[in-house]
Amino acid sequence: MMRWIKAWAFGLAASAILVGCGGGGGETGSCTFSCPGGGTDVTYAVAVDVQRGGTSVESVSSTETVQAVARVVDESNKGVEGVLVTFSESGASLLKFAPTAATALTDSDGYASLDISAISTASAGATTVEASASVGGTSYDAEKSISISASGEDEVAEPSAINFVSVVPAGQAIVIKGAGGNGRSESATLTFKVVDENNAPIKGATVAFAVNPVDKVTLNIAESISDLDGLVTTTVHSGTEPTSVVVTATAMTSDNVAVTGQSDTLVISNGVAMEGGFEIVAETYNLDGHVTGETTAVSAFVRDANGNPVPDGLAVSFTTDFGGVASSDLGGCLTVNGTCDVDFRVQDPRGEGLATVIATVNVGSGTTLSDSIEINMAMGPYVAVDVGTTTPTGSFSMSSCKETFLLDLLDASSGRSVAAGTVISVAASTSDVSASISSGTPVLDSPSFTPTSFTVEIDATSTALTPACNPNGTLTRHGFIQLQYVTPRGTTYPQFFALYYPS
Repeated sequence: MMRWIKAWAFGLAASAILVGCGGGGGETGSCTFSCPGGGTDVTYAVAVDVQRGGTSVESVSSTETVQAVARVVDESNKGVEGVLVTFSESGASLLKFAPTAATALTDSDGYASLDISAISTASAGATTVEASASVGGTSYDAEKSISISASGEDEVAEPSAINFVSVVPAGQAIVIKGAGGNGRSESATLTFKVVDENNAPIKGATVAFAVNPVDKVTLNIAESISDLDGLVTTTVHSGTEPTSVVVTATAMTSDNVAVTGQSDTLVISNGVAMEGGFEIVAETYNLDGHVTGETTAVSAFVRDANGNPVPDGLAVSFTTDFGGVASSDLGGCLTVNGTCDVDFRVQDPRGEGLATVIATVNVGSGTTLSDSIEINMAMGPYVAVDVGTTTPTGSFSMSSCKETFLLDLLDASSGRSVAAGTVISVAASTSDVSASISSGTPVLDSPSFTPTSFTVEIDATSTALTPACNPNGTLTRHGFIQLQYVTPRGTTYPQFFALYYPS
């Protein structure tokens, strides 16, 4: 069975795990992956491996403790949580299991593990570690063969130093209890190396482990015996609070002198999203509603109760009543460093031009967090109105020969703000009358969707103007001013104003 099973491997930490068939463990059973000689697809599969410090091994010393690691997956290779895995030994009786019940529950990624070691230092030979799980009323089995070499009664060299070797996962924090998931681990494996005065590895040294702080983490292996390479491992599980963790390894010399080594600091951080720690914002709130496909980024920001970004890979889903949002493959996004982005785009249905975008996050225990924003798809036409009104302005009436007018620019179809970045300019005017936009262009983005105020300066003091402006004269219509409003996507709205000045 092991000859063909080894061809079907998938990753577990730094090593490969072997995929096993169901149907009670016999070679005629079916498996999730194609079995040699045929077989039907089933829903689940079990794999098992023997590891030292996260690395797959084929042989172990009778003085060391290693780990038997099993994984239960469904037909999409996704880990199945909460499955009882039973470990056992077939063949020679060379092994003992810790805990002695030889059972463990799979975690959120489908992994279950326990410690195995030789029954005695004289144990030697080949044996097979088996893992069995019942899922959906069907039993699934996998096995891994290893060899055990006896340590004999050789004298153990005196330890001179204990060096910290590695931590898995490397280069990242582990998350607090209950926040584990895809790419997020609640436990870490730490490896140390016991060496003599010549820096040579020492086999068979007894090493005790201690963790600081003791009240916020769980130390799973309190003592271990170094292997042929002088390596010993322990594991820690996070608690419910963020903290930094240091593990100390200690070995005693024959003179009862303690030799210690200390791990690098391991950080436990990142909890689940908290109420009030989730919000979404838009890069631009006012878009050109006439341009199908115009987009703006909508970003989600998620933190935990400790102010840390939530672990990477948290799924944020988005919905909208008008326009379109997110992508076809996810309908949302996965956080990286506590944030992720989707696009909102202008398209039908547009409704009255105001879309509500809602984002939600599930944080377990039936709790869902949500936040919403509105995005304006300005439909036009754009018109200037007297400040504080919604009535389009049709003229400029000057009380002197040079005057500044304050107006509001709005979307006439809704009374809301126009597309952000719209440029206001003077397109034409009566000869010898100077007109310019002195403020308010280009239009700023307004999350409140209020109209944009802008000013127009009109100068009729030119001596070439016919008739000439006379500030003491009678107010009479003598010309025109034409403004235009151009969105960033090129939609243009003109507006004509009659011009009155005294003459």
